Amino acid sequence: MNDQLIHRLSQLLYRCLEDIGSTKAALYLAPPGAGDFQLACHYGWPRATPPPQRLSPMDPLMLLAHRERRCFVLNDGANYPELQAFSQGKQDPRYFIAPIYDHGEWIGLLLQRDHNGSEPYSLERQEAPTQLICQELVQAIKYFAPPPDPDGPFSEAQEQAAVAMQASTPIRLPAPPTFPEQRSFFWEAAHLLCQVMPAAAVVMWIFDPLASRPLLAYSGMPLSPQLEQQVIALAQAQRPDLYAPDLQILTKAEYYERPPLSGPFRTVLPIMLEEQFGKADLLMVLRVEDSPFLAHEQEFIRGLARMLGLFLEEGRLHERYHQSFLSVSHRILASAGTKVPYILDQSVNTAELSRSLARRLDLSSQEVEAVTISAILHDVGTLLLDRKILEKTTLSSEERSQVQAHPILASTYLKDFHFPFDILRIIRHHHEQWDGKGYPDGIAGEAIPIESRIIHLVESFQVMVTGTSYHPAKPVPAALGELRQLSGIHFDPRIVEQFIEMVESRQR
Repeated sequence: MNDQLIHRLSQLLYRCLEDIGSTKAALYLAPPGAGDFQLACHYGWPRATPPPQRLSPMDPLMLLAHRERRCFVLNDGANYPELQAFSQGKQDPRYFIAPIYDHGEWIGLLLQRDHNGSEPYSLERQEAPTQLICQELVQAIKYFAPPPDPDGPFSEAQEQAAVAMQASTPIRLPAPPTFPEQRSFFWEAAHLLCQVMPAAAVVMWIFDPLASRPLLAYSGMPLSPQLEQQVIALAQAQRPDLYAPDLQILTKAEYYERPPLSGPFRTVLPIMLEEQFGKADLLMVLRVEDSPFLAHEQEFIRGLARMLGLFLEEGRLHERYHQSFLSVSHRILASAGTKVPYILDQSVNTAELSRSLARRLDLSSQEVEAVTISAILHDVGTLLLDRKILEKTTLSSEERSQVQAHPILASTYLKDFHFPFDILRIIRHHHEQWDGKGYPDGIAGEAIPIESRIIHLVESFQVMVTGTSYHPAKPVPAALGELRQLSGIHFDPRIVEQFIEMVESRQR
């Protein structure tokens, strides 16, 4: 396989994290004329214990996949000895396995492990997005395979694959369920509506193809469990593609001390918000009385809906710019791979975990964006260092000083970028410590930007679990134990607590 193909396959494999929620994934392909399936790319496994490099067609796992001939789930993977090579000693690994076919020919195997939520894998929910990833993998193989005639045009299959790939984005990081300001804006709008006219509840659902968005429900009195179930049913009636087990309701009541609202809702006014990039967001105004909305009430509600739509449209436009930036960053890091081979994978993994942690800390969308961009570019200063220093297992004091200058060197590398956030300051301080003994400036505590504190913690964890040339990889529990010991010394104690809870929830 050529470098372009491996690069593209790695991009698509990362979709298993975004679309499925898998913390580990490995792709095996059978080259033409070869008997064994070879490891094409993978992510999530420690460097010291990668997945097997080859799988024979007679391997027990391959025989199992050949018998199934479609996606299958093994949520009790510990009971399958054929998966031992992928378990790395974990007590209860979970697997989602998909054989990959092209026109009936078995060409590959996609193995995913450990859903990042507490729930197990579900064939009903995750087979369809996995099959889409498999289709794009097949398209990538066709597109990057050399044509039969080097001087001739691409084959029809390659041209079709090229068209299908034009809209692809190299890196996509998962979108948050909702940002704090989205919720606050809706709560304020719903409160205003309920003041202007009689309404028992106002509900909004924001469409997102990559994330499971909750229903936001505002009401004067708390909603009973029965009314919450009715809200879900009403939302499904307007959007039949909503999958009820995935739906959650985030509620806000004006008077929590009052008894729950008794129902059912007898009047519903549903409105689909009109947006250039969306046109799928849902607003519902509900009454317990059988009382239709008057013309002037409907006019007011639609005006409010237009205001909400414009607000959400701005967010989606912001997300499009974000994805464009990620594409540029991907090219920068990929081109630097010859000098610092690990920089792309480490930067993307650090960005994903930092983004998730920032959302868990309920940071604003601007802060989440800033920490994501900074995490992707946090190590670009190393590109200005001598590669020989980066490859050494022990460093002299002078060489250590050169390495510790990489946050400052990032300013040189990124000086011509015009970021909307103070990215250079965040990157400069991502090696500062809570006790003030970090570098380059020795600042401490809350004086360190919170984005820098997040990246410092996540990067340290990544180094612990993947290992380096001078430190062997540690199991996740041991790495979390070390973070606990360094809480309040190297790291912000509040961030440590939230990060450990996040990682442990993904390991369940």
